[in-house]
Amino acid sequence: MESIGYIIIQVFIMLLVAKVLGSIFERMKMPSLIGEIIAGVLFINIIIFFPEVGNLLHFDPKGFEEDETHFLHVMGELGVIFLLFMVGLETKFSDLMKVGKTAMYVAVLGIIVPLLGGFALMMAYDPGNLNLALLVGTAMFAMSTGIAIEVLRNMNAMGTKEAKIIIGAAVIDDILCLSLLAVISGVVDPNADMTSIMVNTIIVCVFLILSFGFIAQIRKIADRRRHRMIERYKHADLHGDIAISRDISDFHEKRSHASELSILGIAVLICLGMSALSTTIGLAGIIGAFLAGMIFAEFKDTIPCEENFNTVTSFMLPFFFIYVGMMVKFDEVELGILPMLVALIVVAVATKFISGYYGARKGKLSKDSSVLIGVSMIPRGEVGIIVASIGLTVGVFSNQMFTTIMLMTLATSIIAPPLISWAYKRMYAHTHEEQKDCCGTEK
Repeated sequence: MESIGYIIIQVFIMLLVAKVLGSIFERMKMPSLIGEIIAGVLFINIIIFFPEVGNLLHFDPKGFEEDETHFLHVMGELGVIFLLFMVGLETKFSDLMKVGKTAMYVAVLGIIVPLLGGFALMMAYDPGNLNLALLVGTAMFAMSTGIAIEVLRNMNAMGTKEAKIIIGAAVIDDILCLSLLAVISGVVDPNADMTSIMVNTIIVCVFLILSFGFIAQIRKIADRRRHRMIERYKHADLHGDIAISRDISDFHEKRSHASELSILGIAVLICLGMSALSTTIGLAGIIGAFLAGMIFAEFKDTIPCEENFNTVTSFMLPFFFIYVGMMVKFDEVELGILPMLVALIVVAVATKFISGYYGARKGKLSKDSSVLIGVSMIPRGEVGIIVASIGLTVGVFSNQMFTTIMLMTLATSIIAPPLISWAYKRMYAHTHEEQKDCCGTEK
């Protein structure tokens, strides 16, 4: 059992390296999360290849790999849960409904195309191994919500229609991915009970329907609360939108710092509670966190918690990216896996981009917007890691295939952020040029 002193030292070293590398990448006009992922890769592999460093820090790489309750795993999960709560805070129910159709196109294509691509690749590689092809295809369709959204947040792009479509697609993608994962896991595992799988799927659907129904009702309560607050602080000489703006400002000025901190505590409790409930019924904890954030989004004007919660998230989130990096262990890599690794990365990038691009075009978005959505779908995430673990546990994946899937996940996580930044800047530049042309301004 690790002592608290050694855990503090480990956290200090990892955060220090992550922040230094993150700053270097920011200076290179790239997202800091790439540096945080690489920090995790460096940390775990230095300990593997130099065991004396691990002994000095009292860090056991085997224990880390086998223990799902390891503090780094827990901190990483909390980091991405808090991130999705923040995303929910920036996503009102009405906004999500406006992009629901396009998001559905992107999400459904984002599952079908990568699943077929991964399945076809593995059937060509090992024609008789249906279970292997199914699991690799499953690992290919999992999207990392945290990575794409963090890049867009850093670029102040969360208010755009494209970001809302990406968020909506990510939520739908996660729901469909986890439902399909339950079914496919049952197919490849002879000990699985298909009846319980179907029951769990129904429970998940009911939970989501009730959650969105509850959020729709919360909107009405939020409107009534806002109206009462405006009436209470309304100035006799002001009317309309100006009054609303000034009155809300007055309301915020009257709210004490202690009151805001108490709201933060309530927000954390609801975030963790919804995540726990979501996990209990078979969904990812991030879905519950996102829904909790959407609930608070309706009360943004009267119950502000965004600034304080963002501070907590900024501290926790690097642990998620460090943890992703620590999944890659070079001692398990052999040169023989390189052709398969390259093929998996090419198929992973191409299938997600194509599905995101054509899903967005089907939703009548411009080519620039469709490119942004396409590259935002590229990074794989937690579901890919879960699939790799399941494949190894049930004996479908060899250690080499497990490592290959993990490296593919990391590669797409590193490839995507620069592409997302490029696509957004390109879209923004073209939109700005079109606006100048419409106004008759010279370029």
